[in-house]
Amino acid sequence: MTACRASARLACLSLVAFAAAAAPAAGQTPLLLPPAREAPARPAAPTAPAAGPAATPLSGPAGIQIEQAKPLDTQGIGLIDGLAEDAWRASDRRLVERIVADLPAPIASMPLRTLVHRVLASRAAPPAGEGGDFAALRARALRRLGDASGAAELARGVAQRMADEGLARALVDEAWLAGADERACGLVREALGSSRHPDFQKALMFCQALAGDQNRAQLGLAMLRDQGVPEDAAFITLLFATGGDGRGVRLDTLRNAGPLSLAMLRGAKLAPPADAALSPDPAVLASLATGSVGTPEFRLAAGERAEAFGTIDAAKLGELYEAVELTAAQAADPAAFARQDGGPRGRAALYKAAKAATAPADRLAALQRLWRHGRERGGFATLARAGAALLADIPAAPEHAALAGDTARALLMAGRADEALPWLRAAAAANEDDAAGAWLLATLAGLAWEGPRDPARLDAWRAALEKADARGAPARAALGVALLSGLGHLPPGGARVALAQGANERASVAMPNPVLWTALHEAAIGGRSAESALLVAHLLGPEGAAGASPFALLAALDGLRAVGFEETARNLAIEAAIASGL
Repeated sequence: MTACRASARLACLSLVAFAAAAAPAAGQTPLLLPPAREAPARPAAPTAPAAGPAATPLSGPAGIQIEQAKPLDTQGIGLIDGLAEDAWRASDRRLVERIVADLPAPIASMPLRTLVHRVLASRAAPPAGEGGDFAALRARALRRLGDASGAAELARGVAQRMADEGLARALVDEAWLAGADERACGLVREALGSSRHPDFQKALMFCQALAGDQNRAQLGLAMLRDQGVPEDAAFITLLFATGGDGRGVRLDTLRNAGPLSLAMLRGAKLAPPADAALSPDPAVLASLATGSVGTPEFRLAAGERAEAFGTIDAAKLGELYEAVELTAAQAADPAAFARQDGGPRGRAALYKAAKAATAPADRLAALQRLWRHGRERGGFATLARAGAALLADIPAAPEHAALAGDTARALLMAGRADEALPWLRAAAAANEDDAAGAWLLATLAGLAWEGPRDPARLDAWRAALEKADARGAPARAALGVALLSGLGHLPPGGARVALAQGANERASVAMPNPVLWTALHEAAIGGRSAESALLVAHLLGPEGAAGASPFALLAALDGLRAVGFEETARNLAIEAAIASGL
């Protein structure tokens, strides 16, 4: 079959979704959307955003009409010019507010996270209709995504920022994370003028203790108990320790560490407990990773998670790996040590061995061990990005052909497709089986590959799958066909490779929420780009394309291509392919 247009196929897919999945897959929480309506026609040209009540004309001298200045509308403010001015114009306001407020976060997928951040941070006119402040809504979502500074910058553009609990929290969080305790305390007092949220009351108690007024802080704590607020043992310990030297204070756990927790640790002169590195807040993880408190191993544990959520880069993670000290025995046999210690310290041993290797062949072999560890124990994407920086001076030479396939996959996962191309070619030149896999990955990545789109290539690829893993071949073949089709690269008749065992065979598969599927279909065929991007985030979830079903991936890729997000679609396809072992 020939590749069909993404927008036309989306209509077919939405019907299939309802026929095959009357309910979401097990474990999925459905997103309840407002009743679907026909998408309004897109305006021929952008119109000015609503600016409040119409200006009132005043009478001036000699009959001159003077208009009062219109209130400044800040709802479309942003940090970047990442979208068209009218990207939200045709979207339903109620639907958009719901999908932004409920976005999955944090997101452990580089291409999906980059797309969502681009949409939230962009300057574009808000959807028409009545609703909350659109800039405030996006700022709160950016904060959940882990961009504390971006959320605060957007919040500062909103006039009534301290009257909005989420915006006030974003500004206070930014100050705590920056170590600006005095500024944070001033913002807390201002926020309490509009909100009595227990988090702000707790912050005020810390500010009082920090100023040496422990009596008022303890009085506030008693009042909080009277309000029925559950006690927080870690908060109480840190509050009483504020202003001390940390001696004699025991804090065993801080698993849900937030920005206030970090400020209180500073105020009490305490190092964070080990489980603070499990904080669900990517901004806190970045602060712990780049700070000076805790052991190098603790900072690395926080840093690996911060890199996965996009709040530190791979170069900084490499520095954290380098800072871990190893014993002579551990450094002598890092592979054995990593098998014994499957955590950050074992990965540090593998990374340091790769960086220390001077001969290209030795470095490549060491990197293979690092990446294999990631595939077997989790975290491959993070390790791929960390290790890719060590490949700069190594050519894709014939003598490295045996390791070329894994090297190319790591570079693709790191978003360095151009650098991956010579390694894919080296893998293809090494043997026929590797050539089939290299062709698939190059095609998904949109890289130039010799020869036409020939069905024979698919036959060779399917044969290589069978040879490598006959039991897993049908599922991998189905995924590969879905990815090629979703990107418009499936050769004529290509779907037959997924039916090699007979068209009557059936398999149970997880289906995405049909409401989400249909919402994405409507947004994509209506050309509503920003809405489509965020619905893809809901469809795939916080893990992105890794582990998503072929049905969800096919709908996501079609939807993104229909509204112009071709590069993101390619990157998600690569993520799915490599995560599944293709």
